[in-house]
Amino acid sequence: MLRLLFYCILLGLFIPTRVPADKIAASRRTAVVEAVERAQPAVVSIHVTYRERVLQRYRLRDPFWDLFSPFYYVVPEERDRTSAGSGLVVSADGYILTNGHVIGDPNRLHKISVSLPDGRTFEASHVASDISFDLAVLKVEENDLPVAPLGESNDILVGEWAIAIGNPFDLGPTVSLGVVSALDRDFPEPQGDYYYRDMIQTDADINPGNSGGPLVNSLGQVIGINSFIFTGGDYSIGSIGIGFAIPIDTARSFLEEIRQYGQVRRAWTGILYLQDLTRPLVEYLSLSSTDGALVVKIAPDSPAYRAGLERGDVIIAINGEKVRNVDEAIAILKGFRVDAEYVLTIVRHGKTFDLQLKPEERSRRRQWY
Repeated sequence: MLRLLFYCILLGLFIPTRVPADKIAASRRTAVVEAVERAQPAVVSIHVTYRERVLQRYRLRDPFWDLFSPFYYVVPEERDRTSAGSGLVVSADGYILTNGHVIGDPNRLHKISVSLPDGRTFEASHVASDISFDLAVLKVEENDLPVAPLGESNDILVGEWAIAIGNPFDLGPTVSLGVVSALDRDFPEPQGDYYYRDMIQTDADINPGNSGGPLVNSLGQVIGINSFIFTGGDYSIGSIGIGFAIPIDTARSFLEEIRQYGQVRRAWTGILYLQDLTRPLVEYLSLSSTDGALVVKIAPDSPAYRAGLERGDVIIAINGEKVRNVDEAIAILKGFRVDAEYVLTIVRHGKTFDLQLKPEERSRRRQWY
C-alpha cells in the first residue's frame, strides 16, 4: 500500500501542469512592453525634402563633332531630394523635437512631413535649430497630439534598460532594446558639423533614420535623443552596438529657450582667441603641464573682460570640467547659454582661482567665442 502511494506521488511529479492562459498573457506584458506603449505613440517619422543644385551633363549631338569625340556641355539645375529621420512630439499643440542634422540647412528646405504611428500625416514647418547641440524644433498645426513623458538626465543608471524608438532605414515605427552602456561621453572634436558632449552611450540598435528619435527607459520616460553611431569608420554597415544620444536635460534647455524667445540665442563671451600650450610656453609661464587653453585675446567691455579674465591666463577647467586643450575649451564654450553663469578655473602667475562668467547674446558683428 505504501509502495503504491509512493509510485503515485512520484508519477504526479512528472505530470506536466497546464499554465493558465491569463498567466501567460500577463507574463508577456513586461516593463519594456509597457514603456513602448507609453512612448511610441509620440514618436514620428520625418521626411525632409530639400532643394539641391547639381551640374547636369548633356551631350551635344552634332555630326561633325561625333566624328572625332563627343562634345558635352554642363548646365546647373535644381532638383529635390528626400531624406528620412525620426522625431518626438513634446507638446500636444504640435511641437516636435528632432536632430538638427535631420533637417539640414533650413535655407534649402522645400517640404517637411511627419507621420504618427496611428497613420496620421502632417506637413510641418521649421521653427529653429541649435547648431551647437544638433537639435531642431518643428511645428505642425494640430492639437491634442500624444506626448511622451520626459525623464531626468541625473536619474539615468548605467546598465538599465534603454529602448530606441524611431524610423531606421525608413521602415516605419521600430523598437530596439539594449542598456545604457555609459554616461558623460565627450567628443572634443566635431562629429560632422556638431560638438557632442555628455552623451549617453547605448548598445540598443541605432541605425540611419533613428536620428532624432527618443531613447527611453523602462518607465517609458525619454532620457535622450538618438543622434549618431560609432562604426569604426564604415557607416554603411549600420549599428555595431555603440550608439549615442543627447541627454534629455540638454534638449529640455533648448526647448525652454525656444518657448521663451522663439529662437536659440547665440552666447558670446568675448574670448576672441585661444592657443594650445607648448613646452616652451609651459616653462615660460611656470606651469606644471600642457593641459589647458591659453587666453591670447579678449574683446574690451565683454563678459570675459568684466569677469576679470586677462590675456595670458590659462583656462584649466570650466564648471569643474577639466580643459586639456583648445578643442575641448571650444566644445564647452559652444554649449554656453545666454544669461547662464559659468565658472572658469584659471592659472595666472602660478596661482589658481575661479572667475564667474555670464555670457551675453551675440550680435552678428561679434566674433566667436
